[in-house]
Amino acid sequence: MKTRIVVASLLVGSTAVPGWAQQPTLSNRVAQAMPSQYAPPKCGLKAGHFKVSSGATYLKTGIETEVPANRARALTSGQKVILEAIEQNGQEKNPAAWYYLGRLYLQQGDIVGADSAFTKAETLSPGCKQEISQLRYAGWVPLVNAGNEFTKAQKNDSALALFRQANTIYRDKPLAYLNGGVIFAAAGQTDSAIAYWQKAAEIGERTNAVEDRNAATRNLGAMYQRTNRHKDAVPVLEKYLTWVPNDVEVKRALAGSYRATGQTAKAEALEKEVGAAPASAGPGGGADSAMNAAIALYNEKNYAKAAATFVQVIATEPYNRDALFGLANSYIGLKNGPKLAAAAARLVAIEPMNEEVVRMLANGQRMAKREAQANKTAIRLLSMPVSVTVTRFAPTATGATISGTATGREAQTAQGKPVAPAPITLVFEFLDPKGTVLGNQELQIPALKPGESQPIEAKAEAAGIAAWRYQRK
Repeated sequence: MKTRIVVASLLVGSTAVPGWAQQPTLSNRVAQAMPSQYAPPKCGLKAGHFKVSSGATYLKTGIETEVPANRARALTSGQKVILEAIEQNGQEKNPAAWYYLGRLYLQQGDIVGADSAFTKAETLSPGCKQEISQLRYAGWVPLVNAGNEFTKAQKNDSALALFRQANTIYRDKPLAYLNGGVIFAAAGQTDSAIAYWQKAAEIGERTNAVEDRNAATRNLGAMYQRTNRHKDAVPVLEKYLTWVPNDVEVKRALAGSYRATGQTAKAEALEKEVGAAPASAGPGGGADSAMNAAIALYNEKNYAKAAATFVQVIATEPYNRDALFGLANSYIGLKNGPKLAAAAARLVAIEPMNEEVVRMLANGQRMAKREAQANKTAIRLLSMPVSVTVTRFAPTATGATISGTATGREAQTAQGKPVAPAPITLVFEFLDPKGTVLGNQELQIPALKPGESQPIEAKAEAAGIAAWRYQRK
């Protein structure tokens, strides 16, 4: 019987946010991202006091002047006069005072000060919350993008500091929490990783950020499993599967958590649902026995022996996708970047539109310090219009069937510009154990919006089919 590795591997969220140019200091990163033209508040705020009005004038001057010294002087003067109005002239309950103060702080790159002032302004004038949220987001963007650059350079301490700053000024997008969780996980700080992914999942669900929501939830469930918190993993993985119902790896992982929590009937039902082809259609008892042994070793976290056993399977079945997937995950456990990159490259050659394996390849390249390759792979992932997941491969004596799901993604260019959904064509090839093509079929994938799914199925009639791959036409 064909088997699959029972593991939900960790993902990395590294999507870029448009609009950032790197600056030498934190203050400059944020300040340079601010608009170059002053715009008065649109939410109906009135200055209400001459010092607050004066502070607004200083803000306008600081934004629009092209002389750096004059800019710094105007922003400092604006901050001083508004603080005087709040502390000496009874303007502590004037939302305009706090609003302008927040903008002055943000213009200077003071994230903590801006957050505090904006919070007071929102409390005093709820009608300005949306406009203030837009200002907060403008400060969040350069911090997240700079954090992603540090992540690519494996400067995780610097990246984490920026993600924390980003989460201070704006907390309505999950990406900084998602990426921060990955850094904590890599450092073995599981409690912090869980906390960050919980927050990312909550924000992603609340704001309908589909891709980041799914990644955070999947990561959270995987981390619960890896720390033997199966009772916590079950509801998380169940929720994930309501969004991505055809993720066979997570279904198998959930079955494992069901067994660990004594829910045997649920485990058996799920295992039956995602079961592979009958034993007579498989490549042989020896390979299946080795595959089962490799999976058991992996689940025991004996990654070195698991990897060696997966290699034995691949020696006789070089196109065995599940063995390659298990091998790649074993190298993640061993923190072996070069071997992870090599195994993931073979996986990408089999299923080049699978978001998870392309992300795995980028991670391996980064771990191996192949930055140019990692950046190229990251751009490839960023621009993918769909993610294709094969959930079932069923060979018989006379043919084979492949089924799965294509799911739309929020594709972007390398510069962070959105890419409109567009149809694509995939060519599925059916292979013998050595990789000879025995049959093929073209599949048309329609233009899919982010989060929208489409079932796929390809068939071929030929004896001896033992593996598959596809490519984009």
